Amino acid sequence: MSQHSDEVVTSTDSFWEPGNYKRTTKRIEDGNRLCNDLIQLVTERAEMEKNYAKGLKTWAKKWNDIIEKGPEYGTTEAAWKGVTMEAERVCEVHLRVKERLLVDVVQEVKRWQKDNFQRNMMQQLKQKKEMDDAFKKAQKQWAKMLEKVERAKADYHAACKQERSAQNQQRNAGADSSLSPDQMKKLGDRVEKCREDVARCRDKYDQALKEIGENNDRYKADMSDVFQRCQDMEARRLTFFREMLLGVHACLNLTDDSELPQIYDEFRHTVANADHSKDLKYWANNHGDGMPTMWPQFEDYIENPTATNKKKVPAASAPSIKKNTGNSQAVEAKMNSANRQAPTPGKPLSEHENVNGGSNGTSSPTKESRSSNQASPANGGNPFGEADEWEEEDSEVLPEVDDGRPGVPVRALYDYKKTEDDELSLTRGDLFEKLEDEDEQGWCKGRKNGRIGLYPANYAEPI
Repeated sequence: MSQHSDEVVTSTDSFWEPGNYKRTTKRIEDGNRLCNDLIQLVTERAEMEKNYAKGLKTWAKKWNDIIEKGPEYGTTEAAWKGVTMEAERVCEVHLRVKERLLVDVVQEVKRWQKDNFQRNMMQQLKQKKEMDDAFKKAQKQWAKMLEKVERAKADYHAACKQERSAQNQQRNAGADSSLSPDQMKKLGDRVEKCREDVARCRDKYDQALKEIGENNDRYKADMSDVFQRCQDMEARRLTFFREMLLGVHACLNLTDDSELPQIYDEFRHTVANADHSKDLKYWANNHGDGMPTMWPQFEDYIENPTATNKKKVPAASAPSIKKNTGNSQAVEAKMNSANRQAPTPGKPLSEHENVNGGSNGTSSPTKESRSSNQASPANGGNPFGEADEWEEEDSEVLPEVDDGRPGVPVRALYDYKKTEDDELSLTRGDLFEKLEDEDEQGWCKGRKNGRIGLYPANYAEPI
């Protein structure tokens, strides 16, 4: 009941009357049902949290794929992904809410219900039956007295009614001259007899009231004792439900979750890092007027060219070339980073030099394989039948263009002396930036002191 009133209920509905205790014992059964309702309420909310988390995860995966395959690029693409990253992390938050609701609330209510409500062989709640029996015992003697009072009252009222009827007949007969004196005497005797019956019934009625009155205090004490036991039982339920509802509040109150502010701080930081100038510079260097030029140059004709040993020009640089007129043997070109094997930490520098082109003048295996695997073009590909022999004008490879993108801070673990111009020299403890992850040959691209170059991946670790 939702009403809060201290008004005294009418006597016909009073707790003190026989049988009216059943509303109080029914409250015990209602308490058991309310446990089931609370379990269902919290379970449904936990399912909503689970479905919301699942929806966030599905949505984040869908849009991650769209963003990665879409035309957005650079730091702005990272800002887009910050939105989906927020969804993925909030998904985890709501999954934790679901788990806490089920473990901290639902399981606890089930345990409490099992401890406080049990059913007997007849599927009756033991606690309710115990209170019903206790109330019946407290009311049994007083209920008998009340029944005696009710009978005495009924007899007294019936006698009074008979007396009044006899008096009316006697009064009406006095005005009727046709009645004989004997008839009038009989009416008088009847009135007198009814008066005696009224007095006798009144004595029984008074005696019954006196008897029940002497037992009222004991009856009230016995009933109050059983009622207080029911109140104590209900107080435990109400207190427990309050604790559980506060537990629901604690589970759902995300303002107390320390991870949420961190999620949205990082989200804002990711979006704020979007820099249109960096993105435009990246586009210009990779797709616009910042790309290296490859202007056409004069290529002379050689009547009997030997096998060529051209170097494939990297996409990021185009060194100028000239015809080799002084030597028929090709000058070795700089080894491409894709064909270069990264050194292993701990090996002597001489071994590293042998891998990347040693000082003894012997070509490295990578270079030999490059020369042997470089096939001459088919006759249909060259109108002169043979490829011309070329060499690089300068063996130094042009440095890669710095697109200004942020890198990952790393620290050098070992010393490394570069053996090629497109590499970085490292000293143990140096701090620099990693721009690209390790390739299949074991090299990473990095930026050190404003210079872009390659370094062995296992020579540095993230900070």
